[in-house]
Amino acid sequence: MLVHHFGSRDALIAAALGHARRQLLDTCRGQLTDRSPRDLRSLVSALRAIVTDPANRPFFRLFDEVNALAQTQPDRFPGFGRSSVHDWLPQLTELLRPSSPDDVTAQAQATLALAVIRGLMLDLNATSDNSRTDAAFAVFDGM
Repeated sequence: MLVHHFGSRDALIAAALGHARRQLLDTCRGQLTDRSPRDLRSLVSALRAIVTDPANRPFFRLFDEVNALAQTQPDRFPGFGRSSVHDWLPQLTELLRPSSPDDVTAQAQATLALAVIRGLMLDLNATSDNSRTDAAFAVFDGM
């Protein structure tokens, strides 16, 4: 019956992932609004709190794994990698716009914040070394 409604197992998985991604984005939008970051450092700090929140961690771990699969099996998860960036970039850019000299700089800073968070999140997921990744966050925060 599920295959009838979705066409294939992969389509069912893609629909479930899309739903989970939208739920996580809505949750994170609320958390970002509550924290009101207005510059690169405060944005990275807010994102750090969001991605390390125990309620959010399973989603981010799942999406990291699917993103890795999407790189090697793009037909199975079309557009997943691109969406995992472009779902976040407009909101992050908007948050940084007031403290940036122009829109290009705001988007570049949003891209940097996303890259820092994603890189450290991948590292944490791969190693479970909280103290080392926390130290890396602290170095970035002190810059």
